[in-house]
Amino acid sequence: MSAIRQILILAVVTAAILTAGCMQSVTEPQQAPAAPPVNVTVPFAPIPVSSQDGVNLAYELELSPTGGETFVPAKVEVIDPATGDILWSVDGELLAQLYHPAASPPPTAAELEDGTGKLPLPRISLWFKVALDAVPGRLVHRLTLNPTGSGLAPITLTGGNVTVRKDLAPVVIGSPVRGPGWTATETTGPVTHHFLGQITMNGVTRVPQRYAQDWIYLDPATGQAAAGNVTLAKNFLGYGREIYSVANGTVVDAMDGLPDHEEIYSAPPATVATAAGNYVIVDIGNQKFACYAHMIPGSLRVGIGDSVTEGQVLGLMGNSGNSDLPHLHFQVVTDTPSFLGAEGYPHVYRSFDVIGGVNQTLVEERSSGPDYPVTRMWSGFGDYVTFSAQPVPQQNNLTENWAVVRLP
Repeated sequence: MSAIRQILILAVVTAAILTAGCMQSVTEPQQAPAAPPVNVTVPFAPIPVSSQDGVNLAYELELSPTGGETFVPAKVEVIDPATGDILWSVDGELLAQLYHPAASPPPTAAELEDGTGKLPLPRISLWFKVALDAVPGRLVHRLTLNPTGSGLAPITLTGGNVTVRKDLAPVVIGSPVRGPGWTATETTGPVTHHFLGQITMNGVTRVPQRYAQDWIYLDPATGQAAAGNVTLAKNFLGYGREIYSVANGTVVDAMDGLPDHEEIYSAPPATVATAAGNYVIVDIGNQKFACYAHMIPGSLRVGIGDSVTEGQVLGLMGNSGNSDLPHLHFQVVTDTPSFLGAEGYPHVYRSFDVIGGVNQTLVEERSSGPDYPVTRMWSGFGDYVTFSAQPVPQQNNLTENWAVVRLP
């Protein structure tokens, strides 16, 4: 075979191969990846906030189905995408408590505007701790979801990719109450009524009380919460104690004149207008607002427009509004001066000492029995309190749930 003929044959074969390749790309185009059946987003990115036991990350996943099927979460894993490590995982009974299904029927337009606990989209609340030197830069979530349709297999998807807001910092504040014997409840944990409260107002779903705390006073020597007939609010040791401004600022909202509930656990159903009882909201700068609730009627020492300084008395602790027993409900919010219409923002206390703690496990064990009424728990609350041999100083931290502290 001549060299010229070999070259011609090679050219024909090469052309055939190239033609086949072109035909392959035309007849079999690449398929676009299928859209996930649920989009997972994080409406309010977590801001790291320190407490005695670690750095808290608290936020929500919002689930948006892309089709007609609905899903119930069976497992959620929080992953650090930089390392692939699973930082926290939740399933079973705890996940069931943290899951908020969409309301059926859905909330009306009026409810979404005026304020409602009904959710337009399902959410999952996540609160966990990491070590101080191990705060991740980003988070991603692996979810196992069970379709509600009969016979359909579970699906696993990844979503909720979010940047941890290390560029933001909690508000550093002074003390809302003073002295030894104070315990903050319903805080630094996933299962609290503050953190789990999802409120839609003005068309936006928020968690106004994400970092809120209920301050209860205990006798610093005995741990007792009340003396005498514990069914009466006035017999709780914190009733009538002074409440202080945690920072310099301006009073931008206040309410006075709502009655105290004379008996504990006797509050009528709450409304948006009455939930906080008698209250004060102070603008403390940078679009942050300190909110104080449940004061004694007639005890407010300030009014709207007043300038206040850190440590100034605002009013007296009572049992007004949506309150089971005398306490101070305290929270910081951002952007809007509202207990229920703003996003909760983290705060830390400039200094305090941990002087003891409440055995929450023992409280739950005893109070769950049918022959152990709540009044019995509060009449003997000192049985659940242990004081430390030495105080543990804290700076720029949030108080842990049920820690007993001394505030300057």
